[in-house]
Amino acid sequence: MSRHVQGVEGLEANVSSEVAAQESGDLGIQESDVRGAVAADKGEGAVLTSWTAEDLGQKGDNYMSSVKRVKAQVTIDGREEQLTYVAKVKMNFSDTLKELSNMSFFKEHEFFAKLLPELNSVLAEAGLDPLRVPKFYHHSKSGEREILILEDLTARDFLLADRKKGLDIPHMRLVLEELGRFHASSHLLQRKTPHEDLSERHKFLAIKWFNYWESIAKELETAAAVAESCEGYEDVARWLREIQPRVIDIFEEQSKTRAPFQVVWHGDCWTNNFLFRGEPVDVVMLDLQSCQTGSLATDLQMLIYLSISTQSRRHNLDLFLQEYLSSFSAAVSAGGLPPPFTLEELREEYNDKFMIGALMGAMFLPVIVGDPEDAPDYTKVDENIGKFFDERKKQVLDMLDRNPLLGERMCGLFDDCIEKGAVSPR
Repeated sequence: MSRHVQGVEGLEANVSSEVAAQESGDLGIQESDVRGAVAADKGEGAVLTSWTAEDLGQKGDNYMSSVKRVKAQVTIDGREEQLTYVAKVKMNFSDTLKELSNMSFFKEHEFFAKLLPELNSVLAEAGLDPLRVPKFYHHSKSGEREILILEDLTARDFLLADRKKGLDIPHMRLVLEELGRFHASSHLLQRKTPHEDLSERHKFLAIKWFNYWESIAKELETAAAVAESCEGYEDVARWLREIQPRVIDIFEEQSKTRAPFQVVWHGDCWTNNFLFRGEPVDVVMLDLQSCQTGSLATDLQMLIYLSISTQSRRHNLDLFLQEYLSSFSAAVSAGGLPPPFTLEELREEYNDKFMIGALMGAMFLPVIVGDPEDAPDYTKVDENIGKFFDERKKQVLDMLDRNPLLGERMCGLFDDCIEKGAVSPR
């Protein structure tokens, strides 16, 4: 996809955005979006002369948006300069998942435009660095077309980790440190206005993503088929089928929390929503499209069940909870408040939210450990939902024969469900 600006006036592109949208399967980047990002980044004096956009990542890396790298050639005070950005473009979902897509873009824009400045303000008051998230430059919405343009973190040498391999201890330490600071910033912000819940001032935080997941929850039938195909897990398969009609209610119950564990949580906390630099030495948090208020343990459950190996989860859980607690407590203490809970209380809250980790793992481990060609295309979920998920089930069962990692991770999850008493034998 390429654009060449025809003079400073008019800024007419050679290739229409409608054609580009048809080619890419999303709802299109327009030149006005690129100009908006450039102006926010470099000021109104920067003149856009040309721009291109290309797909970023591979199939299976993103599901709620089409992610592009935008390269903008600009003139600033007579100097030629190339700038790069990342554009998240709304995909063309059918009515079945359109509301989920709309919710995701709405939440992420509200986070960057309204909540993030407040969170960074309380961190600054505590003498702490701002949250490690990409810079936000531009948002545009017109009809079904919606786009967010953010900082291109690859320009600072940030990269994805291997989602199939999972995060090792050094990567997890960085993630837990930043997750603790993120949660602590909302704890500090809430304490500034104790008589007004954050979700009253930032109403998007009260919107619960799982209310839009009725279709995606059908992935539990695929998980049940996997359990049935693995010897000794027939009771797990039965249990998964029994709870599938109640999965939204289970998420609702698990999202409830109590003081002092209520924070703003990420809501989509897994490997691909973090970028790392170096060996690693730094981390950045991505995709704040599912954030809401609730228990901090929900993020920990998602992270630990979706992003690390079974053995690491079993051998290092106490280490991970301690790393998280140290970061959370340090940020809260810097803000002048006492740490609100102990390691034992955190462990109890984490265990109480087990079903979040179990259900998210059951639904999405096949996505995470699969190859790009195994990734589901949720834009094809339409009124014939049954056919889509029947085909998905066949695809995952085929993966089970050729991808040993899938069986290992799923059986490790099933073992936990049995050991924790979630599954009762007949």
